[in-house]
Amino acid sequence: MLSIVLGFLGYSILNIAQATQKIGLRLAKKEKLKGRLLWTAATLGTSVSVFVVLWAVSLGTASLVGAMAGTGLAALAVFSHFVMKERVGKKELAGIVIIMSGAALIGYLAEENKAGVILLDRLFILLGVITILYVMLWIIFVRKKSVAGIIIGGFAGALGGFIPLFQKVATSGLGKASAFFPAVSGGEQTPLNGLLSIFANPYALIWIGLSFVSIVILQFSYKHDTAIRIIPSFSANCLLVPVIGGVTCFLEQLHILQWLGVVLILGGLFLLTVKTNRQHKAG
Repeated sequence: MLSIVLGFLGYSILNIAQATQKIGLRLAKKEKLKGRLLWTAATLGTSVSVFVVLWAVSLGTASLVGAMAGTGLAALAVFSHFVMKERVGKKELAGIVIIMSGAALIGYLAEENKAGVILLDRLFILLGVITILYVMLWIIFVRKKSVAGIIIGGFAGALGGFIPLFQKVATSGLGKASAFFPAVSGGEQTPLNGLLSIFANPYALIWIGLSFVSIVILQFSYKHDTAIRIIPSFSANCLLVPVIGGVTCFLEQLHILQWLGVVLILGGLFLLTVKTNRQHKAG
C-alpha cells in the first residue's frame, strides 16, 4: 500500500512541477529573477519526483506504481484550481473523482511485494517493439499535423512508462549485482554502497537515459499540436506501458478489479484533458 501512496505522490509532484515550470516561464517575462528562481525550483521538483517513484518501485510492483501515472493529473487539476485560479467544471470534477476511485481500488487490492521473476529478454523486446512501432508511425504521419503530435506525445509517454520498469530491475538483486564497482557488490554494506548499488549499474543508466529522451521528445511534440491533445496520449502510454510490462516481463498479477481501476483512471484522464466542442470554441 505504501508503494501506491508513494507512486501517487511522485506523479503528483511531477505534474505540479511541470505546471509550475510554465508559471515560472510566464513570470520571467515580467520579473526575470523571480521567474527563473521559480522555474529552477520546479525543475528540482521534477527530479525529486523521479526519486519518489524509484522508492515506490523498490517497495511494490512496477505495474501498480505505473498505474498511478494518471493520478498526477488529478492532483494537477486541484492545483490549477486553487493556485492557478483555473476553473474546474463538472466534467473535470468527475474526472478527478473517477481517477481517485480507480487509484483507491488498485491500492485496496494491492498485495505485499514479493521477490518476482525478471525476464530481461522480454523487457528489451518490448522496448524495441514499441520503439520501432512509434518510429514507423512517426515517419508515416509526420506530415499529418492532426495526428503527428498525438503520436509523438504518445511515444514520449511510452518511453517514460519504461522508467519504472527499469527502475524495478535497477533496485532488484540482479541490478545491484551488476554494479560497476566491485566494492558495491560484496563486503560490508554502508548507506553509500546501498545508493551506489542502485545507481551505479547499467539498468539505472537506462532509466536515466529514457527519462531524458522522453522529456526531449515530449517538448518536440508541442511543435506539432496543442498540449490539451498531447497530454492524454502521453499519460495513457505512461500508464499502460508499465502495467503491461509488469505483467509480461515480471510476471506480476493484477486482480480483475485492479484492471477495472486502470480503466477508471484512463477514463478519468479522458474527462480531464479532452475539451468539449463548446470549450474549443471558447478557447
